[in-house]
Parts: sequence; structure tokens; C-alpha cells
Amino acid sequence: MKNETIGRYRRSQFVGCSAFAALAAAIMATPAMAQERPAGEAAAPAGDDIIVTAQRREQSLQDVPIAITAVTAETLRDQNVQSVEDYFALTPNVSFQSNGSRDRKDLSIRGISNQLNPYADVRQATYAFYIDEFNVAAGTSNPQIVDLERIEVLRGPQGTYFGRNSVGGAINVITKKPVNRFEGSVELGYASYETFRGEGVINVPVIDGLLAIRASGKYEKSDGYIKNINPVGGGNDSEYYTYRIQGRLTPTPNLTLDVTYNYSDETLGMRNGVPTGFVTSTWASVYYGKTSGMIGNPDGVGFFPTNDNRVNFNRPQQVGSTFEYLSGRAVWDIGTVSVTGVLGKLKSTLFNYGDVDGGSRDYFYEDLLLKRESTSGELRVQSTGKNFLDWSVGISAGRDTGVSDQSTYHGADSPICPAAQAGNCSGLEVTGADGKSSSDYWAVFGQGTFNFTDAFAATVGLRYSRETTKNNSVTRSNTILTGVNNRIAKFDDVSPKLTLSYKMNPDWMIFATASRGFKSGGTQTSNNVNLLNEFKPETLWDYELGTKFDLLDGKLRVDITGFYMDWKDVQQTIRFQYIDPITGLLRGVSGIANAAAAESYGVEASFDARITPQFKLSGQVGYNKTRFKDYPNALIDGVVIDVTGKALVNAPKWSLGAQAQYNVPISDGFEGFVRAEWNFRDAMISNPYAYRYPVYPFISPSYHNVNLRAGVETDAFRAVVYVENLFDAKYFANAYEKAFYSGVQVEPSYRSFGVSVGYKF
Repeated sequence: MKNETIGRYRRSQFVGCSAFAALAAAIMATPAMAQERPAGEAAAPAGDDIIVTAQRREQSLQDVPIAITAVTAETLRDQNVQSVEDYFALTPNVSFQSNGSRDRKDLSIRGISNQLNPYADVRQATYAFYIDEFNVAAGTSNPQIVDLERIEVLRGPQGTYFGRNSVGGAINVITKKPVNRFEGSVELGYASYETFRGEGVINVPVIDGLLAIRASGKYEKSDGYIKNINPVGGGNDSEYYTYRIQGRLTPTPNLTLDVTYNYSDETLGMRNGVPTGFVTSTWASVYYGKTSGMIGNPDGVGFFPTNDNRVNFNRPQQVGSTFEYLSGRAVWDIGTVSVTGVLGKLKSTLFNYGDVDGGSRDYFYEDLLLKRESTSGELRVQSTGKNFLDWSVGISAGRDTGVSDQSTYHGADSPICPAAQAGNCSGLEVTGADGKSSSDYWAVFGQGTFNFTDAFAATVGLRYSRETTKNNSVTRSNTILTGVNNRIAKFDDVSPKLTLSYKMNPDWMIFATASRGFKSGGTQTSNNVNLLNEFKPETLWDYELGTKFDLLDGKLRVDITGFYMDWKDVQQTIRFQYIDPITGLLRGVSGIANAAAAESYGVEASFDARITPQFKLSGQVGYNKTRFKDYPNALIDGVVIDVTGKALVNAPKWSLGAQAQYNVPISDGFEGFVRAEWNFRDAMISNPYAYRYPVYPFISPSYHNVNLRAGVETDAFRAVVYVENLFDAKYFANAYEKAFYSGVQVEPSYRSFGVSVGYKF
């Protein structure tokens, strides 16, 4: 076994080295093509130059030595981006999982994903999520996609500026700000399943040159694509609305004050899931007296993929969430120095009510209410312009809190009603957990870029952070107290970064980076002999070699990066239920363990090309190989398993995409366009249960997805018709397991036809 492990390691090292060699070859092959004009003369861009703020200062995308995808307002409009998964389709080596609704997404960047319980009191993540420099990761993973300037997806740890939990990367959302003129827009849409959508923007200059207000919002209502055939009716009908109000005050030319309030509300009639027929060990024993496998009862609806739109719940469900934040941002330019301050507070709630067994018999139902709050801020001082040394220093601090109240109850047909109840358990609690947690953190950071020449630069960054976590929780089984916890833990970290970049000519840059990411540890929420009272922090070292260049007089832009990521003490959720052999009661185990080590390496590339003035083509390619280097004692559904050498969850080996758009003049002021989009995601492990059950649905199959759009537009008017998932591909992002009678559930794909009409004024 040892020799096999060494062999696998050597093969992985060989593949990783081969990837870097291929990247180096691509870099070396580039100069002849890139140097098609006199030295010192920059290319005309493939489109408008994209300005990003990934390094907390405005820079051209092609000048930033970071693996970054910037999705502009134009692309957001052209691709009808409505949610996080839509813009992730434009980013290589990025994927997501969904836990049954819009705002329950777990994101994966280069195979580095959050392996923790999405319903934890304090929401953890392996990526940072910022809106206008305010940290919203504690409250949402899928914020409002209306009236945005751009979305930046930064791959790899971003320890210096984004810091906390940015082990895998960061998402930086920039909204459109109030301006000193009256303007606005309105858009209406209709799609399959009686889906109605309306969104609008209005900007008002309240005091000329001093104060402007901008408001945007969206409302969407749908009958949903899943129906409950049970007489109680219902389905995954949904209602979602969100709005944002911004004010910008400019009392002097060098001082800008922004204040933002954002609110979102989502309610669904049920989780977006259908049964698969695979029943895990505990529930196979409870319902069928058998071992795990494809033994679920079809229950009148059947299993995915044959059934992709029906369930049979005897009780109604309701799931949803709310999210709101108030933030302020001030920027003061003082000659060659700029001071930026950001402060904000957010609140979010998440709830699950009703049927939890997923079947027509009245076995179990649940109540879950989770409330979270977060307050955070940052103060930063940095140089402006371009100097020999471009520097930035700052401090940040915050506090996250969460309170949870979860109970699962016996239904009238409960199969595990204790004998003492004589078969009459309806309404009694089966399991319960109440929690109250907090996380207090602060950090100091600094970064400097030494511009030794116009071509060569070195960037050095450092962040020191400290985090204190607290947990106070109780767990119950059939009203019997099974755990009481009141724990506190402290962690600190130093995360450095070093980047070297060199511009071979104005159109061609190469860069190399070594950086470290950190994610705090914490305390357990239950007592279990197999788990330590505390779990360790995650740390990750990332090594990158990349290049960005323009070719053909700027008609083609290319970005290629090779990477190797060494992930230590990977945090893994331990969450399952079992029948106590002594009492015969259902017991739950919930906690976090640390896998010793994992690795992720690969290559990613993207391009944007303007083939003709009317024809644009772009594409993304991601190759990502992941594995646990050392994890011999993984506790999966109650069984200890050696998963050393196994791939990570939510880490497809290949992710590919391409987008093509052709515009053609129709008449004076009118232009028509057609657009095609294609995405491919490789097969992947969709749930940690795959390490015990290495079969469908815990291993989700690969899929292709094609979207088509066509429309007409003027400077002010735009009308579009579209079909998404043209060939009705049957796929799902992940499998999730609860007390399901008909087996583990998946969130199915579906085909949608739609039309939208918009007007700008």
C-alpha cells in the first residue's frame, strides 16, 4: 500500500510538472506572435479595456498579475446572468453545489470548497465574497445581480486584501454607483413554468454635483418546475424580490461618501429536489430493514432522471431565506495618498419547515430557523498613481454571530416510535439542536509593489490575523439531552504573498506567485469520542505561473495560468444519524474533523476574440486534478474509511465553456444579434458519502449544456428571446441526504424558454 501511495504521489508530481512545462512552452512560443507592432506601442484592445480592483486600486485586467475572470455589465446582460451559477459558467475551474434553493450554494474554486455544514450557526466558506469592499460571505453566497458594474472572480488564495477565509479565492462584486444625471432602465421577462420577472433602475441627482441617489430592484415569481402529486399539493413555486438603495455624497472633489442598503427575500414551496432511489445505511434500516442501495420506494413518482419534476410529500414544505445589509464607504484622496474606510452590518435568516422524509407516508417533519448577523469594517491607506513603490497598509475587524433552532418531529406513521409511546409519537421531537455561536476577528495587512523598471515588478504582501470562536449548544434525542457544549478557541496566522511580473512588451506579461491562505479553526458543536473538542485551521500554499497577452492588434486576448495548491488540515463535516443499539433511539453525530492534507493542481486558460467587428468569440478551459494526500480515518456515514488518494468533493477534472455572438445591422439605429453558449462539466464527487458509496448519485455524471439567444436592440431598447438547456440535458450539481424515504435527492436540471424586453432612459 505504501508503494502504491508513493507511486500515486510521483505520478501526480509528474502530471503537475508536465502542466507547468506545457504552460512554459506556451509562454515561450508567444513572443513572435505578440510582437506584431513597434516596441513600446500598445495594442488596440479586443473591446473596451476592462478595469478591475482586485488589488484595491484601479488597474487594467491585462496588467494585474492574478488569475482573474472579470464579468462586465455587458456580459452580464448578454448572457442573461441571474444568479451565481450563471457567471461561474464563464470562469474556468469553478463550480458550485446547491442545497435546494437560490441562496444555498457552496462554491468551489480549483477544487477548494467549503466542506462544512451549510446550516452552521456562523457561516464559514473557503472563499471571500465582497460587495463594494464590504464582506457579505457571512450572510449570502448569491446576492442581487442587478445594476452591476462587473463581477471579479479571483482564483487562488487572496490573503493580503480579502484575507479571512479566502483559501480558494475571492469574489469581488462592484455595483454601479449614483451619478450626477437622471437615468434609469426597466426590464420585463417571461419564461417557462409561468415565471414572471421584472427589474428596474433609477438614478436621481438630488443636489447637483453634491448628492445623487440610485435605486435598483428585481421581482420574480414562478410556479416552479417540480410538482407535488400528493393531495396537499404545492411544489417548488417561488417568490423572490430584492432591492438596493445607494446614496453618493461628494462634498469636495477629493472626498466621496457612499451609503448602501440592500434587502433580499426568497420563499419556495419546497426544496428543489427529486428522489434518486438510493437509500443510505441508517434510513435503509429504518424504512426497509435492509442495507443501503437502490432500494427506495418509487412512491408514485419514480426516480431521477426518469422523473425530474415530481415528488409525493404528505405534508407541505416551505423553505427560504432573507438577507439585508447596510454599508458605508468613504474615499479621501490626499495628494499622493488615498484613505479608504468601509463599515457595514448584515443580517440573514434561513428556514426549513414541513415534510422532511420526502414521501407520501407521515414519517417525519422538521422546523429549522437560523439567524445570522455580521459587523465588519476596514481602514486602508495607500499610495496613488504609479510610483517606484505602490504601497497599501490597513486594518480590518469584524464579528459574526449566529443562533439556530432545529427540531425533527415524529409523524403519525413514524417507524421508530419508542415502545413507551405505544405507537403514538406524532408531534414528539425525534432529534433537536439549539446553538449560539460567535466569531471575533481582526487583522493588519500591507502590500507593496516595487516597479523596478517599466517592465519588471515585484509584489510583497503580508497579513496577520487573529480569530476567537465560541460555541454554546445543546443536542437532544427524543427529548433526552445528549450533548451540552460551551467552548472557546483562539487562532492566529501570518499569511505572506510574493508575486514577480515581467512585461516582455506592452502586450505580453508573465507572472509567478507564491501565496498562503488561512481559514480559522473552531470548536465542536457536539460530544463524540471520535472527534477532538477543537478542529484546526486550514492553511493552503498556492504556487502559480501565468501569462496574459494580446495578439492580432488586440483582437485576441489570452490568459493562461498553471497552479499547484497544497492544502493542510482540510476541515470536513461529520454529519450522520444512527439507531442507538442500546436504546433503539435515533441519535445524531455532528462535528468537524481535519483531513491531514490534500492537493489541487492544474491549468486554466481563457480567451476573448473579436473575429470581425460583428463577431465575438470567447472560451474557457480548466483542468483540475485533486486528491487527499493523507486522510486514513475519514468518518463517513458512521464508518471509518481511508480516503487517501481520493478526489475532493465538487472538483470536476475538466470544465469547459465557449460563447459566440454575432451582431448585424438591421436599419438605422437597430441591430440584431444571435448568441450561443456551451458549457461542459466533468463527472465529479457530489457528496462526501461517495467515499462510502462510490456510485450514482454521489458521483454525478458529466454533462453538456447549450443556451441560445437572439434579439434586437437600439441604444435604448432591447428585446431578447432565448432557450436555456436547449437539448434538455439531465444533470445535477450535487446530491443531498436527509431522512428521505425514496432515497437521496438531487436538484434536477430543466429546460426553459423565455423572452425579455428592456428600455433605458
